[in-house]
Amino acid sequence: MKPVPVTLSVIRARRVGREVSTHISGVGAAALFAEPLLGLIASRECPGHVLLETLERVPEWVKAGRVIVSGFHSPLEQQVLRSLLRRQGRAVKVLARGFGDPRADYRPTLEEREPFASGRMLIISAFANSVVRTTRATALARNRLVLALATDIVVPHVAAGSPLGALVAEHQLTGRQCDEH
Repeated sequence: MKPVPVTLSVIRARRVGREVSTHISGVGAAALFAEPLLGLIASRECPGHVLLETLERVPEWVKAGRVIVSGFHSPLEQQVLRSLLRRQGRAVKVLARGFGDPRADYRPTLEEREPFASGRMLIISAFANSVVRTTRATALARNRLVLALATDIVVPHVAAGSPLGALVAEHQLTGRQCDEH
């Protein structure tokens, strides 16, 4: 699969910003962008009870037909993705890097193959193909994109004083609510 440009709705493009929205490319089910997106972001380290509480919510999200948008990078986010895909849920994964060599196909991981084939997964990036490593700066930019794309936000855990905490606080100042636990 070769990444192709992804077109956002006018409202999402406005929230994301013109500069970013014109650089988004993806592989998979672009039709997922027509749905309301539930954003999920969490710090890398979080208490075990928060992980369990969040995983208990996944069946509700799947039953309600929610599309989860996330970087699926932190351990909690990765566990949610595994649970979501096992339950036939739908996901938009946002990379904190580019897709790499533009001449090469994107190769889905083993756990991504079936969701791609059944139209339940989209992977996007707003980074140039030359950005091949995730850094603190690209992870923050990715999380900013997740927040901008989401209709609703779930933030199970944010480490005190973290850059993610500052980003969530900044997002809340724009008037959009986050479901924090």
